Amino acid sequence: MPAIKITSAASIGLAIFLTACGSSSPVDQQAATKPRPVITDTGPASGTRTLPDPLCVDDYLGTTGLLASLPIDHGSLGPDAIEGGAAAEPSIAVTLPARVHLRGTRESYTAKHYVAVREGRLFVKANEEVTGTQEMWREMLVPRCLQGKVSEVSADGTVVLALNQARDIYSWDSANYGPGASGWTRRWGAPFWTDMGEAIPADVRDWATSHTSGSSDDVNYIDSAGREQAIYGILTVYALRGDGLRITYMDPWLPSDESREVCGPERGTVPMAGLTGSGSTVMVVGRDGRIYTRLYEFDVSGGNAVFFDYSWQDQENVAAPLLQLPAPDWIAHSTIPGRFTNRLSLRKLPPDTRHRIMRVEGWDSSGRTGYWQKDIAERKWKFVRTDEAIRGTEMPLQDTARYLPEDSRYSGNIDGYAAEVLDFNPYCSPATLRLQIEGKPLDLVLHSTDGLRQERRARGLDGNPHVYRSAVEVPKAIWNKLDTQPAAVQTFIRAHFGSKRFLTGPLSATPGKLQIAQPCWTLRRDSDVLDLPVPFPDAGIIAAEVLAAQEEGRLPAVCLP
Repeated sequence: MPAIKITSAASIGLAIFLTACGSSSPVDQQAATKPRPVITDTGPASGTRTLPDPLCVDDYLGTTGLLASLPIDHGSLGPDAIEGGAAAEPSIAVTLPARVHLRGTRESYTAKHYVAVREGRLFVKANEEVTGTQEMWREMLVPRCLQGKVSEVSADGTVVLALNQARDIYSWDSANYGPGASGWTRRWGAPFWTDMGEAIPADVRDWATSHTSGSSDDVNYIDSAGREQAIYGILTVYALRGDGLRITYMDPWLPSDESREVCGPERGTVPMAGLTGSGSTVMVVGRDGRIYTRLYEFDVSGGNAVFFDYSWQDQENVAAPLLQLPAPDWIAHSTIPGRFTNRLSLRKLPPDTRHRIMRVEGWDSSGRTGYWQKDIAERKWKFVRTDEAIRGTEMPLQDTARYLPEDSRYSGNIDGYAAEVLDFNPYCSPATLRLQIEGKPLDLVLHSTDGLRQERRARGLDGNPHVYRSAVEVPKAIWNKLDTQPAAVQTFIRAHFGSKRFLTGPLSATPGKLQIAQPCWTLRRDSDVLDLPVPFPDAGIIAAEVLAAQEEGRLPAVCLP
């Protein structure tokens, strides 16, 4: 979990760019009509733990992920996993590409090296496109229990992730020196990258590694207000699930479960056919051929309350602005002017998240193979010929129907007024909180984002409350003309919001109950799922609320059932 600090004023150029390109719009209920598939496998439940493999104890002893690097110079104990391998034998070398143009799970690249899987082994050589160095492929050293069993690979920044045949994740970071294969680790998960492992779920069709380090290559990201924020460093895995509607994300400092997701384009209604990622940015293609990108991971989302401060309040004229919430939305990109597939690639560029190189496998007008390319900040695609064999599936696909969002309606009373949350979604914010005040609707905006949870939980909502960082917003159109609103509306807003447009605090949700803790508003819906009499304790949730209360100038929210 990284830390981020504000370094400069807002970027007007980015704001213009986002306005021109657009972000995901409200769901078109006429277009989104297909029922969502039922999710039967929701991942590990609260309180579960991963047990280490007793036959592979050395898998958990590697230097990657340690809070502090070992006090030894790089190379002082011998070559590392990249430097120490033997040259690839001719029968394998002939199958390896001269360059890796598109990252995937068979071939990928870090900032300095290409990496590829062949016959259960990893091979590596200099990233010629970046370094200008030409060299032969050589084997990358891996732990004993991974030798001959590598099934997939993904890389970004200074990190390489490899899977075995069971899709267990092995991590290697060149920044954490270890001689030979000792840099690799199978550890993954809270607290602090010390849990005993994580695996890519069996139904995942595409997954990608994203790494930002806070180095000269990763100086800043741009928040939703267009302000530059300094990057500390974060490792994320984006995983496109088998239904094509969900993007699970994983982080080695977070619990090893499937409970965190990136809300998909158009409020999760777009079925996706391909995914890639790099530098805290995820890129997808819908089955209809539309291409989207989004800057999103744990730190950007607003979850890392321990290391730095966020704010839902407008920071425009604040002397020391905090990290602006909500997180940036999806950007829908211009249409590719030719044939292309669902095979995507993304490469980060220094010094910040304004620039990413997008690549999409395809054909030119003469039928020659290669890829379409553009910078994330540009509109025009250009074709680069490679003459390599096509691996992806040509887009668009036949079935492009939109799915209904994963929304639920909760109702009740607030201060004696009938109230409803029309469309709460466990992964797609915001929702509408509607009150009927003297016969007229007052629509407020309910924001939510996953918080600093340190215990595992199942995906979605169940009887153990899913706790979010949240805010209720008075829309600007109402706030700016509050004196013209009916007296009852003025009284309600001033009583609960005072001088601030956002009412902040934790929100907890189960299938049957939605509770906004700061004002202690509780709404309900019919559900066969019983709430736990005592929620599963989580020190991370408690710590996050105490810290959030301090930064927002309020007392920690306590609302009894």
